[in-house]
Amino acid sequence: MKTRVITSIFIGAVLIAVLCLSNTVVYSIALSILAVIATNEVLKVYDLDKKYLVSVPAYAVSAAMPTASYVMSEVMEKPESDFIIALAFVLFVLMLYLFVVAVFAKGKLEFATLSAGFVLTMYITACFSALSVIRYLGDAGLFYLGMVFIGAWISDIFAYFTGRLLGKHKLIPEVSPKKTVEGSIGAIVFTTLLMLLYGWIVSLATDLTPNYLVLGLSAPVLSVVGQIGDLFASLVKRERGVKDYGKLLPGHGGIMDRFDSILTVAGATMVIALLFTPFA
Repeated sequence: MKTRVITSIFIGAVLIAVLCLSNTVVYSIALSILAVIATNEVLKVYDLDKKYLVSVPAYAVSAAMPTASYVMSEVMEKPESDFIIALAFVLFVLMLYLFVVAVFAKGKLEFATLSAGFVLTMYITACFSALSVIRYLGDAGLFYLGMVFIGAWISDIFAYFTGRLLGKHKLIPEVSPKKTVEGSIGAIVFTTLLMLLYGWIVSLATDLTPNYLVLGLSAPVLSVVGQIGDLFASLVKRERGVKDYGKLLPGHGGIMDRFDSILTVAGATMVIALLFTPFA
């Protein structure tokens, strides 16, 4: 427990420092580094990290795209839509390349394993890139990041405590034995309340006007999406017989262990921010 607390304090300090520089390229570079580490963790789970024809291009893509988001935000008139098109193109090229690798490997690489590696690389790259895209969405960008943390980490905290206090019915014990239906519902309820409170606080501290209807409807969606991300990460570990994705963060595991729900929530928040403008 002591190690976990110390690591949490360290993570918090680094997070605050990075957010203070989030209007610069430092933020996107940090996301690129995290994306590469997370990609390495999932490739190790599938024993693909030493298959350099697979891993090196995967690292290159996961490193390039979050930083590319910042660069495009500086030079493009419509950076968000242009970046999404560029991301889709790069991932499509990576997919075709892996098809070629699979064909010429002549059975030495299982297509199912290769496909899992590609899907997870795509997932990590797209979602870490979403964290970058969100930040540069005008004056509200920093506050969209707040939505991500509420929808992921705050939701997770309330799922834990509600489950401990009221949990009686297991949610999906085959995937995550400790999660309960009551914990899941508690996470949704408290996330919604805190998201509305967050909108009010932002309105007091800034000139932004929160759309409470969008915030109120997006909160349960983000909570559920975050829980799905958490459960999916647990499913992969259970299927592959590993306890943690990595050992980089003592007491927490790897980057994927700490960012599993953040990633899915980041992707969903990007869609919500682009389509519905929670803060104007």
